[in-house]
Amino acid sequence: MELRFPSTSHYSVLVCCFSLCAIVGTYPAAAIEVYTSSELFVENGTTGTLKCWFKSTEVISSQASVSWSFIPEGSPDATGVAIFYYSGGKAFPDSPQFKPRVEWAGDLNKKDASIRVTQMQFLDNGTYSCDVKNPPDISGKPSLTKLRVVMKEALPQTSPAVIVGAVIGAIIGVIIIAFVAYLLIRLLPSNHDYEGCTSIESVSTQPARPGKKAESSTEGSRCSSPSAPVQGPVIYAQLDHSGSKTQNSFHKMEPVVYADIRKN
Repeated sequence: MELRFPSTSHYSVLVCCFSLCAIVGTYPAAAIEVYTSSELFVENGTTGTLKCWFKSTEVISSQASVSWSFIPEGSPDATGVAIFYYSGGKAFPDSPQFKPRVEWAGDLNKKDASIRVTQMQFLDNGTYSCDVKNPPDISGKPSLTKLRVVMKEALPQTSPAVIVGAVIGAIIGVIIIAFVAYLLIRLLPSNHDYEGCTSIESVSTQPARPGKKAESSTEGSRCSSPSAPVQGPVIYAQLDHSGSKTQNSFHKMEPVVYADIRKN
């Protein structure tokens, strides 16, 4: 019997198929991330909303689905029981305990997978699990939130009344601080007030003309207010009326004439 070996073309096809299977088998599937509140308090007899968000690298498809399960408080079962399923725009309650009270409250296009439970009671205490699948993002882990149904008196002090009170208190505090700052500014002396002249002007130091009484220091120290016109330069002139051109001749000198030119 003659042995026949596969042709080169057949061998290449087999190698390509094997490589493709190896790549697909080893390539990890995209992981979806699911988030919920770690703890939630709800008043007994009221409606509670169980929030759930997710992140997916893929576009939200028609095959995306949401599953909620419930683990009663103190139950040894770690997986819990399914209470709600959502897919293709339809909701499917799946628990006798929650079926008449649970409803869809999310929007997959906004990556919101929340549900709403009405008339919550103490039997609803436990852990709730939210799981989202958005093929090919299917390998994410469910997120857990612990729910506690309590009386109104036991609710955490995070009511709207507390928030409004805090805001009003902050506004009053700002007003008080502004008022105190205003009073301090009014009481402190200003360093920019005009204090007038503190020295005798130069005119008062000029020698007095013969036959004329020297001005008092009070008159010499007078100064105008800051709004008065600015005083111009003072010109001192000494006039020679001898008419002589000889350098060695005696010149008759008259007293010094002071001219005060002021700008209007």
